[in-house]
Amino acid sequence: MAQLPDNYESYLKDRPIPREVAVDDLSPEEIERITQTVFVAPESQPVDLLFIFGTSTIDNGILESVARDYQKGRFPRVLVTGLSGRLYSKTGKPVAHIMRDELMARGVPSEVILVQDRSTNTLEDVAFSLDVLAKHSISPESIAFLCKAHHSGRCLRTLRKFFPSQTLSPIIYAAEYDGVKVSKEDWYQHEGSRGRVYGEYLRIIKYTERGDIAHL
Repeated sequence: MAQLPDNYESYLKDRPIPREVAVDDLSPEEIERITQTVFVAPESQPVDLLFIFGTSTIDNGILESVARDYQKGRFPRVLVTGLSGRLYSKTGKPVAHIMRDELMARGVPSEVILVQDRSTNTLEDVAFSLDVLAKHSISPESIAFLCKAHHSGRCLRTLRKFFPSQTLSPIIYAAEYDGVKVSKEDWYQHEGSRGRVYGEYLRIIKYTERGDIAHL
């Protein structure tokens, strides 16, 4: 597992790219390039660990699916991550704690759920989880990761930065905003989803150039 980047302090100080970035009409070539960068294809295979990225909203249908996959033996351990976000503001509970409780309510035993509740962004989700894994003497050779579809490219690159040789398998779902799902197939057809995907594209470019995430 890799260590936290030397320029992490500058990462925290940089002004973040907005969640949605205004973008004009895109050419077919631009759409293809952005799609291939931002979205990754889901995979389904047994792994040593399921890594769940922090999120501002929790899709209980997805957590139902996670619980079923656990019962089927797809992974022996789950790592939930995240402190802040919309849910934290509403409840005062770290996002990781809410996800842990929801998984337990669906039959996932508490003893197989690892909790990292300090992170406030994607890089921290992974970086701060290294201590949790080390504390439990866990060195996974294969990791599935759960995240929004339009966040999957950045999540994959962030995990690859810290786990350079491990097998990484995406589990993705299309997030919905104002009634519009952000999916690989038609993200460019709606103003809101286009802005979110383009913002992710810019973040991937910026963080790759800075060395915070892996170049794929």
